[in-house]
Amino acid sequence: GGGSTVITVTEATHGRTSGDTVRFRTCQPFDGISKSALELSSGYSITVVTTDTYTFTVAESSTSGNIKGGGDFATAGPVTITS
Repeated sequence: GGGSTVITVTEATHGRTSGDTVRFRTCQPFDGISKSALELSSGYSITVVTTDTYTFTVAESSTSGNIKGGGDFATAGPVTITS
């Protein structure tokens, strides 16, 4: 449903650990969540779900929920990476 603030990221064999901080770049806004919210400069602490997925929580709520988005070329890495 709508109003979710949890984003699920699919990143094949990501090798990340719950509690890692990840910063996202070159995102596309989707489902009511802005580019600036997705690309928060301090990054997000993640929770690993599977070897290919993890979640994080944004400050903005989605409008529909269960929508895929964010762009085909979004990148994820440590906060120290510059754009």
